[in-house]
Amino acid sequence: MSYSIRYLVIVGLSSVLLLLSGCSLSQTVQPAALSVIELPKALVESSGLVCVDQQFISFNDSGGLPILYRFDRKGQIQRQLKLSVRNNDWEAISSDGTYLYLADTGNNAGQRKSLSLYKIPLDWSGLKQPYKPEQIRIQLPASDKLLPYQHDVDFEALVYQQHSLWLISKSWASQIPARYKLDPRSRQQELGQAESFATPGFLVTDAVFDKDLQQWWMVGYSDPHKAIWAYLSSAGLGPRIARYDQQMKLLETQALPTSGQVEGVCIDQDKQIWISEEGNKHSPARLIKTALSSQ
Repeated sequence: MSYSIRYLVIVGLSSVLLLLSGCSLSQTVQPAALSVIELPKALVESSGLVCVDQQFISFNDSGGLPILYRFDRKGQIQRQLKLSVRNNDWEAISSDGTYLYLADTGNNAGQRKSLSLYKIPLDWSGLKQPYKPEQIRIQLPASDKLLPYQHDVDFEALVYQQHSLWLISKSWASQIPARYKLDPRSRQQELGQAESFATPGFLVTDAVFDKDLQQWWMVGYSDPHKAIWAYLSSAGLGPRIARYDQQMKLLETQALPTSGQVEGVCIDQDKQIWISEEGNKHSPARLIKTALSSQ
């Protein structure tokens, strides 16, 4: 889960009066989706998305079963791969065409000292289950005690790009995202130097890189205070998508065709952009084919 909405409501109630005085009830009109597919209950907390041929791979986030699900465009699960590692807080997934890179990098509470990436063959045939993936451990910098949802060391987006992995921060405190370059060949490494870039105006929950156009796409939703207001008013989280060039110059942002908790984005072989939305006790997770294309 990107963050606990209930938790944010509790810790943020003191600011609600300010929001009431400053928020408009008007909502951004979302563009129409080309298709909306309900995902099965097994994927109610779908937290990342990767396009594979005409199918998709996703998983549930913190505390969920350590299983990757491969499903078709009707939302029907075709295959499952159980891993022999704990789902501490799985948040993102990317691929280099041969391997998947699964990011156990969620850190809302700010208590983690290290993060993990798992390297998994894209071809699951012949893999013994539960499969033991190669682990890439990432040491976080030493810091004073971090307060939950009030720090920048939380990551929900992972992108493979030209022999490197990029971990992108959610940046609760500064609201300024940053990316960190990682080596997919090194099993032990430090987080390294942050490379900040222009904020898209939302908290980044997933990203994908189009190697043909050399462009980045990032999705996410409103900042915590707006999320509290959305929870109380049922106005929606205002999910959006942003496009950057290779040098991380912001080119555009657009509203997404939903008001829910968008957690995943991928580009299929036809350059169509898909997003996934986490479900809750009131509604299922959804796979959405947007009207956007990376062309």
